[in-house]
Amino acid sequence: MGLGLIGAVVAALCCIAVPLALSAGGAGLAAFAAWLGYAWIAIPVLLAGLTVYLLWRRTAQWTGRTEGHHR
Repeated sequence: MGLGLIGAVVAALCCIAVPLALSAGGAGLAAFAAWLGYAWIAIPVLLAGLTVYLLWRRTAQWTGRTEGHHR
């Protein structure tokens, strides 16, 4: 009976841990966004710019158009 009870507790914790972690993360993200104010709008723009730059760099390496870089 002891192992069954321990197994039930572990299973319950596994099911509860995911929603708790997601809600804590969401609350932390909301608090961070409130702390930043309107500056948080720049974050997606910066991430999009970084993505474009990295994709351009990878494409340049594939086509051999890297200036100043040696393979």
